[in-house]
Amino acid sequence: MMTTRIKFLASASFLVAIAAGCAPRVASAPVPAPGPGIPVPEPAPVIAKVPVPNVNPALPPVPHETGPLAIKVVYPSAGALIQSKDSNFVFGSVGNGDAALAINGIATPVWPNGAFMAWLPNPPAGLPRYDIVATTGEETARLSLPIKLQPAAPPAVIVPAPDTIPPLALPRFASLIGPPAYASDTDRVITGYSLTGGIQRWFLMPNTVVKVTGAKGNDLYLQLDSTQTIRIDKGDARLLDSAFVPTARKASAFTIKENSQYTDIVIPITDKPAFIVDQGPSSITLTLYGTSGPPRSQPIVKAAAASYIRTITALSGATQMHYTLDLKGPVYGYLPLWENGSLTFRVRLPPKIDVASPLLGLTIAVDPGHPPIGATGPTGLWEPVATLPVGFKVQELLQAKGVKVIMTRTTPSPVDLNLRPTIGRRENANAFVSIHLNAVPDGQNPFRAQGTATYHYHIHAAALADSVQRTAVAHLGLRDIGVKRENFAVVRGTWMPSILVEGVFIIMPDQEAALRTPEYQLQYAQGIVEGLENYFRGLASQIQH
Repeated sequence: MMTTRIKFLASASFLVAIAAGCAPRVASAPVPAPGPGIPVPEPAPVIAKVPVPNVNPALPPVPHETGPLAIKVVYPSAGALIQSKDSNFVFGSVGNGDAALAINGIATPVWPNGAFMAWLPNPPAGLPRYDIVATTGEETARLSLPIKLQPAAPPAVIVPAPDTIPPLALPRFASLIGPPAYASDTDRVITGYSLTGGIQRWFLMPNTVVKVTGAKGNDLYLQLDSTQTIRIDKGDARLLDSAFVPTARKASAFTIKENSQYTDIVIPITDKPAFIVDQGPSSITLTLYGTSGPPRSQPIVKAAAASYIRTITALSGATQMHYTLDLKGPVYGYLPLWENGSLTFRVRLPPKIDVASPLLGLTIAVDPGHPPIGATGPTGLWEPVATLPVGFKVQELLQAKGVKVIMTRTTPSPVDLNLRPTIGRRENANAFVSIHLNAVPDGQNPFRAQGTATYHYHIHAAALADSVQRTAVAHLGLRDIGVKRENFAVVRGTWMPSILVEGVFIIMPDQEAALRTPEYQLQYAQGIVEGLENYFRGLASQIQH
């Protein structure tokens, strides 16, 4: 018996339904009555072949595949815990772009290359699985994928306020340890977190002695002084003898040392201080916790005429020292160092820039994101595989403009996440750009979330992030989802403006297919390079050498 492939186009109301997270249910095919003694084969299921939503003409056409049906689910994997409240995405491929597809009875779009992306209600708790059926009318494939559903949320855990932190038997002092991989490097820091959440971070030096006032789970609570308590990972500190009491930390008058590339403010201190750095448009304030200064505050000190710093002001508070640096232009980079019993705060001078060729003579660090880990697209394209050719194209474009390019990786081998910005800093790079491809966590609708975004952490990298975001959006042709400030490891470096670009959503079938083409890889690279060029051209107009 021949079966007939049934096709129909979805109406405009269906496209609205897809965006909202629902789609038409599959109709059951009528089963003909069998004749006497003649077995009737199972008919092909009647599934709506629905069009892919929001075809983007800025992307290369998705190639047409007509291979045999083979259902491969990239996400979620069998037995995975779905951490969403009511809906989630399922994506993978069926091997044939002409197939119609249904998941738990809901018609799902299939792209011409056989890739699919579905946004579905979670299965019922009593039947936690995705039943997937694909058919061309002449061939049918089925897959049942078991999953686990998120259990009911436990009662909310309230983070204790500073005055209710569970106390130790007695307050103890500890020495900060930091990552062993960077034992002799200035990038070896310990990250402190605010008790109230948010993005604020403290980057503290190893061997700094801190007061531990409490512990909870994997956290230690540190009182930096009477005004500030933070938390760190318990493994980042070594408790000292219970009888140990540090001597009071005192700072002496600072001195200034000039260099052709930076200016050092050298502050002699009796011990390493905990500190934080705050930025204004053209100023930096260094706050030392639990530190007293000279009996009298130093007056405003003018730096040398050739320095990028105009003036330095030191103010002594009850429990803190504050050093405010007024600059001749925007903050470009800085680096705190501990040298010979002094805290050296190194302020970087922006490079000399040729406005006509703003990248000429610069050094740029290019970081093709991952491995380890990384997102995977519906047909199996892994993020580290896709970012590497984009990185090479950025390298080629920059070298053609007279740039010395530092690649954090040139092979598929993994590179430690925290080592990547260190590679750029050791080479004295003028900017650091990490190239990534995006995905979403459980519970977010990828049809709505997709677009291009650029991230930074330090304020002095915001202008670079803005510039690259504008040109990346223009070259990639995707929705602008903005410049965002996030605490990503590769953008924590302070010595240069550092950004992370999430140009494309690799989990979306059309964008994954585009990333397989050299043409679209080049568009991504051009967006990055043009943004770098615009940033340094703009920087040249703001600085006074």
